[in-house]
Amino acid sequence: MGVETLQGKADADSGNELTYNGAPSRSRLSRSWRAFRGFIWDDPDKPKAERWFLFKLDCFFLTIAMLGYFSKNLDQSNVNNAYVSGMKEALGMYGSELTYAGNCFTAGYLIGQLPAVMLVTRVRPSLLIPTVELLWTVTTFSASAIKTPGQLYAIRFLVGLFESAYFPCVIYMLGSWYTKEERGKRLTIFYSTTAMSQMFSGYLQAAAYKNLSGVGGREGWSWLFIICGVICLPIGLAGYFCFPDFPETTRAFYLTEAEVHLARSRLAREGLKPLGASPWNRKKIARIAGHWQFWLLPLGYFFIQGSLPSYQPVFALWLKSTKHPVYEINVWPTGQLAVGLVVQILAGMISDSRLLQGKRWQMILIMQAGTFFGAVSLAAWNISYAHKLAAYYFLYFSAGVPGVWYAWYVDLIPHDHEMRGAIIALSNMFSFLQSIWFTIAVWRTVEAPRFRAGFIFAATLGVAIVSLSLIIRVLQSRDEKKRAQEDGVINDSSDVSVEGAKSGKIADGAVTNVYKGESVAASYA
Repeated sequence: MGVETLQGKADADSGNELTYNGAPSRSRLSRSWRAFRGFIWDDPDKPKAERWFLFKLDCFFLTIAMLGYFSKNLDQSNVNNAYVSGMKEALGMYGSELTYAGNCFTAGYLIGQLPAVMLVTRVRPSLLIPTVELLWTVTTFSASAIKTPGQLYAIRFLVGLFESAYFPCVIYMLGSWYTKEERGKRLTIFYSTTAMSQMFSGYLQAAAYKNLSGVGGREGWSWLFIICGVICLPIGLAGYFCFPDFPETTRAFYLTEAEVHLARSRLAREGLKPLGASPWNRKKIARIAGHWQFWLLPLGYFFIQGSLPSYQPVFALWLKSTKHPVYEINVWPTGQLAVGLVVQILAGMISDSRLLQGKRWQMILIMQAGTFFGAVSLAAWNISYAHKLAAYYFLYFSAGVPGVWYAWYVDLIPHDHEMRGAIIALSNMFSFLQSIWFTIAVWRTVEAPRFRAGFIFAATLGVAIVSLSLIIRVLQSRDEKKRAQEDGVINDSSDVSVEGAKSGKIADGAVTNVYKGESVAASYA
C-alpha cells in the first residue's frame, strides 16, 4: 500500500500553502488574489504576527502622519485662498505684501528644519511633533484676527518655523520603521496628501466665503483660518498618542514588547544602524559633509522639485487665454493632481513589489519621462490641441518622485541613523531655497501662458535627475560591496565571547535610552 506524503507545511502564521502530493490546495483564483495583494500592499506570506504589527503601525502611525501632513499643507495654502477671497482688500495689500508674507514663511521654514531633526533624536517625536502642530494651530487661529500686513508677516514666519519640523522628522521616522519592500508605497501615500490638501483648501475657502461671510462680524477669509485651526487641533492632540517615536525608544501603547523586538530585528536584518550608534556632536556635521550623500541627494531633490512645472498655474492660464468657460478653468486642472496622485501611488507599489524588490531608480526614470514629454511638448508649443491637452496632464507624472526618492534614502544611508535625518532636512532646505531664484528667473507671470523658459528649465532638470539617479545607483552598488567586504572581514576575524551570553539570544540590551544622553554601544544582534 502506497504511502502518501505531505509536501510543505501548513503554518497559519507564515501563510505557506499546504500541498498534497504536490498539488496546490488553493485555487488559481486564490493564488492570483494573493499575488495581487502582494503587489498592491505587503507580501501576504509574511508571518501573521508581522502582518498584525504592520496593520497597527499603519492604522496609528501612518494615518496620523498623513493627517498631520494634510493639515500642514492646508495651512500653507490657506493664505493664498484668503488673499483672493477678501483679505487683500481688508488689509490693504495692493503691493507686494503677499510676496513678503511668503518670504517670511520661507525664512521660518528654512531656519527650523535642521535643528528639528537633530532635536528629534534627543526629544521624543511623540512629544515634539504634536507640540509644534499645536503651536502652528494657535498661530492659524491668530491669523483670523490680523488687521495689518505686518501682523500677517509675523504670523507667517511663526507658521513656517513651527511647520518646518514636521516633514523632515516624519519622513525620518517612517524610514526608521518600515523595511525596504514596505516603505515606498507608504511614503508615496504620505506625500500624496499634498495634492489632497490643495484640492480641499480651495473647496473649503469657497464654502467659507459663500456660507460664513458676515457671520459673527467676520469675513469669509477670516473664517477660513478658524476652520483650518479647528481641523488641525484634534490632529495635533491625537499625535501625542499615535506617533510611536523610533523603534529603539518607542513607548507606543499599541505595540507589545514582542512587536518592539520584531521592529528592531526587521531593520537589523537590512543592515541598518540603530538610533544613537553615531550620536550628534560638534564634529558630526563635518563628518557628514565628507560623504557623497551630503552633496548629491540635496542636489537631486532640487532637480526633482524644479523639474515639476507647478510654480505657475500653467494649465489654468492656458485655458483662460483660449477662452474656455470658468468652470473648465477651475475643474480641468484638478485632473493634473489626480494624475499625479494615481501615478505616485502606483510607483510606490511597483517599487516595493516583487518585480523591483525595493529598488527605486527605475520608477524615478519612468515618472520623469512622462513629465519630460509634457515639458518638451509645451516648450515647442506649436502642436495640436489634443497633443497640448495631453501634455498638460503628463506634466504631473513626476509629482510622486519625492516619495520614492526619500524611500531610497534609507538604502543609501544605512550606516548612520542621525545622518539620514540630517540629509532629509538638508534636501528639503536646499530645494526650498533654490526655488526662490528660479521661480523668479524662469516662471515669470508676464510670460503666461507660453512659459517657454520654464518648460525648457523643467525638461533640463528632468534630464539632470535621471542622469544623477544612474550615478547614485552606481555609488550605491559600490558602497554595498564595500560594506559587504567589511562585514566579511569582521565576521571572519571576530571570536568574541560574552560572559553570561546564551547562544541565539537577541542582544538588544545595548539599545539604551538615547533621550537621556546615553549612547548605543552596538547595533542590534
